[in-house]
Amino acid sequence: MRGSEQNHQAANPLTDAYVALRADLVRFLTARLGNHAAAEDVYQELFVRIRTAQADVIENPPAFLFRSAYNLANEFARAGHRRVRRDDAWTDLTNQKVGINFISDGPDADDAIDAKRRLDQLLDGLNELTPKCRMVFTQHHLQGLSHRQIADGLGVSIKAVEKQMTTALKYLAAKLGVERSRSGKT
Repeated sequence: MRGSEQNHQAANPLTDAYVALRADLVRFLTARLGNHAAAEDVYQELFVRIRTAQADVIENPPAFLFRSAYNLANEFARAGHRRVRRDDAWTDLTNQKVGINFISDGPDADDAIDAKRRLDQLLDGLNELTPKCRMVFTQHHLQGLSHRQIADGLGVSIKAVEKQMTTALKYLAAKLGVERSRSGKT
């Protein structure tokens, strides 16, 4: 019994009021902010703030909590307005506008779909090459190695690397050309 009496005597009246007034504080904050989730966030922030307050000098804990909640709600709203202004300024700086409409810098949907289809065809074509031909092509075009570096790495002549490159390029061009004519594009 004695331990629970000490805990009760050592209890912080501000923390007790915080817990007891939870529903009222959240309702108050929801009305101020217009958003229940934001109100819950501010309510949590209020707890962090009251932990550092000197509870023994506060004469009216409920009034102190509501005033602190009011101030935090105002800070939260101001931060939201700053965030919106910052995001709007960034959008204006990084995008082109015609009137009130933004112009997309990206490709239109048809071009993006066509590019994806062509990439899939290219990857299919690469998989159809012989392993040595595919290796030479990918080392040159994807890894940026010179013909000499590839030849040295494979232990073959530069002429052999050039022949593999020619074979790969002809095959892939034919593959992409055949697929393009089938889809009706030239």
